Amino acid sequence: MRAALRMKAFHISLHLRSKKMNTAKLLITAAAIFATHTASAIEACDRYTTSYDRTYCASKLFVESDAELNKIYKELRQFTKGGTDKELVQTQRDWIKHRNASCESNPGTINVNCNYRLNRERTEYLRDRLRECRTGSCNASAITRPSW
Repeated sequence: MRAALRMKAFHISLHLRSKKMNTAKLLITAAAIFATHTASAIEACDRYTTSYDRTYCASKLFVESDAELNKIYKELRQFTKGGTDKELVQTQRDWIKHRNASCESNPGTINVNCNYRLNRERTEYLRDRLRECRTGSCNASAITRPSW
């Protein structure tokens, strides 16, 4: 009986290790896909020959990334309450200031590719927090921590 219990515990331990390795592999794969998607999205605009067309294409990507960021942010806010919600709002405002300062090369001129890249990074960070909340493990400090 004891040997059978030890053997079952051993198999459970192997199963859990396997799940952790699969999770790590999944995270690495997701990061690689995100990096590839970001690069390929911007590179898609390289097929245009005029700077006007490339700028228009990048602007379109930026607007789409901004809409996705707003969607994920609003979904995450549904899981936050009280002080955490207020801190998330403030953190997001701080992030917007950071993005604007980082991507404004001259007063009144923005680098659309920079905006797109930072939007994608922030979206992925918030999406990870949203996944955690959906599984019942919301971490207020991770949600409100500056990720940049």
